[in-house]
This record gives sequence, structure tokens and C-alpha cells, in this order.
Amino acid sequence: MKTLQICLLTLCLAAQLHAEPDATETAIRAVIDEYETKVRANTMKIIEAKTEEEKNKYRGTIPSAETYATQVMKIVQDHLEAPGSALGVKWLATQAANFPEGQIALQMLGTSHTKSAGIAAAVKALEYHPITMAEPILKAVRESNPNLPEKAAATYALGMQYFRLYEAASDEKAAETAKSKAMDYFQEVSSTYAKETIDGFPLADQAARTMFELANLSVGSECPEIDGKDVDGSGFKLSDYRGKSVILMFWGGWCHACHGVLPQMNELATATKDKSIAILGINTDIPDEARKAYQDYQVNFRNWSDGTTSGPITSIFNLRNFPTLYLLDPKGKIVLKNTSVEAIKAKLGL
Repeated sequence: MKTLQICLLTLCLAAQLHAEPDATETAIRAVIDEYETKVRANTMKIIEAKTEEEKNKYRGTIPSAETYATQVMKIVQDHLEAPGSALGVKWLATQAANFPEGQIALQMLGTSHTKSAGIAAAVKALEYHPITMAEPILKAVRESNPNLPEKAAATYALGMQYFRLYEAASDEKAAETAKSKAMDYFQEVSSTYAKETIDGFPLADQAARTMFELANLSVGSECPEIDGKDVDGSGFKLSDYRGKSVILMFWGGWCHACHGVLPQMNELATATKDKSIAILGINTDIPDEARKAYQDYQVNFRNWSDGTTSGPITSIFNLRNFPTLYLLDPKGKIVLKNTSVEAIKAKLGL
């Protein structure tokens, strides 16, 4: 009986030690927590400030991650073999990528930490880096990492890399090659890693939306139907405007980048009111905020009210940036995608 109790106690202690973070992870977490606490405190000062001058004062004192990145990198480099060092690599690669330490951490994903657990978010972030740098790292993780979240993240990021190559391709052959590779990677995510999530978001869902975009929202494709309501509840469809060139703008009053484009769209709507051109918006504010935005920016073109950046219309179009502009021809085919007002005017000869 005594021997059994000792064995059970040993097992409990082993499980407890396994569950607890190692000293390296604890040290890294302390640095990250200190940084995040200071950022939160500064953010509260901005929120509580009574005047714009006071807000600007605190906006200028937002703590930089630079000092903390140096501290985290030192801990990582001093304890490369410790499992907890993966937390530092992940944080540096996702939160400090603009600093030298962040760039070193990205390279570590393909060397010292290729097989680490807990780096999936950092691996996925490689979708935004140049393919010449990212692809070898992603392939190394995909082939060598034994953990499903990391393999799924690498496969998804490779799909996004080829998706962007497809969108930027200047000739048809290169475009088709990139599109085929992107679809293969996304299909693998959907079939092999259907249950894997990163920060709570299922990768398979993201892959499915991008596959839909590849198949239905490329230049030359017929734009999917949009059937929705304006902020007052009146319904209308995209197909109501067949026979006209249509400019679509996805935007929101919350979007600072949209504020500079809205006056250009208003001017364009005024200049083309007697032409066979329609400007239609997809607004992503809640109704009350939408009405305020229409008034504040004197919006003079019709809008569907999608209610949120994850509304039904916005979700179909798999948006990654705001504002996003499309140009459709009179038959409803996509002529320009993720474009600018200047490019649209040039294409329409305005």
C-alpha cells in the first residue's frame, strides 16, 4: 500500500511539473507582462483624457517594444534548448517583427525552433513576409515539426504566399501555376487540419474562404450577387445595376484610411451621375454609426448596411483591408480588384 502511495505521489508531482511553465517561459512571460501592463496603462490614459491635446500627449508616450524585445531575445538565446524559449520566439516574431530581434526570431523558426510547439501563430505570420525568406522556413516547419497546429499554420501560410503571387502575377502561366499551388495547400488545410485553430480561428474556415475567393473573386470572374438592405431596411441587389460599370467600396466610419478615400468617391459619384456608372458601398458600421458616418463624410452614393466587418457581404468577399475597391464591367465581371480610385478612373477613361 505504501509503495502504491509513493508511486501515485510521484506521478502527481511529475504531472504538476509537466503542467507548470519552465523557468525560461516564466522569465519571458514576466518581460512580456511588464510591457503589456505599461501599454494598457498608457491606453487608459488616452481613453480617460479630457482634451484632444491631452490624448495626443499620451499617444506620444506609448511604450516601445524595442527594449523588451532585447530582453526577450537574450533569454531565448541563453536558453535555446528550453521548451519555454518558444514563447519568446513567438512573441518576437509576431509583436516585434520590425525590430532586429524580431527578424532573428523569424529565422529561428526555420533553425533552432523548427520542431517547437507553441509557435503556430508566428509560423502563420510568415504569410505576410517576402516569399524568398518565408518559403524555406515554412517548408522546414511543415516537413519537420511533429505538432499539428504548427504544420497546419505552415501549410496555410504557404497557401497565402502563393495566393498573393497569383494576385500579383503579370502573365497567365505564372498566375495559373501560383493559383494551382495555393489551392493545393488550402485543400490540404481543409482536409488534413480541419480541427486546427490559431487564436481561436479555425484555419480550415479561412482556407475555405480564400478558395472561394480564388474561384469566384478573381479578375475576369463574374462577381457574386450581393443581395442586402440599406441602413433604412430597403433591399436592393448588385444585379439591379447590370448594364452599368459598377464601383464597389467596402468601408466603415471606424476606418481611418477610408476617410481620405470617401471624398474622392463622392466626387466621382457626382462626376458620373449622368454616365452609365454606379458607385455602391458596403458599409461595415452598426446602423447608428453608419448614419453618423454618412452625415460626417457627406456620402452621396448608395450603400448596403453590413453591420460589421464580419457581416454576410463582407465575409463573402474575404476582405483583408479597408477600404477595398472593385470595378465591375456592365456584365458584372471583375475588371479591377483591390484597386485605387486613380486606377478606376484611368480604366473608365475619366
